Amino acid sequence: MNNLQIGQLIRSLRKENNLSMSDFAQKLDISQASISRIESGIQEANYALLSEICEQFGLTLSSFFLLMENKVDTTIKIPQDQSLQSENIDDELFNIIKNLSEEQKKGLYVLLLPYIR
Repeated sequence: MNNLQIGQLIRSLRKENNLSMSDFAQKLDISQASISRIESGIQEANYALLSEICEQFGLTLSSFFLLMENKVDTTIKIPQDQSLQSENIDDELFNIIKNLSEEQKKGLYVLLLPYIR
């Protein structure tokens, strides 16, 4: 992983959350220029800053790096004609999980662990 990949993911997360660079910089108490340099891969985000960035998006560092490896798809695609009844969701989740690799299952477990405790 390099600074550019990290920066691109941060930019993507920022835009998904409808945050301008200046709003995001204010939340992190850094300059807009720093955000711009991080997102463009020019400046490295240190561990403490990356941890704060993840916190702003409700992510753990683990889930951030799983996203970096494209192991987790952040989009939720629900067919328009399918109703959201519990049994349908359970079946869909089961089918999705059984098709994951062992590494992806471990990543999903790590991602879900905070929600099941």
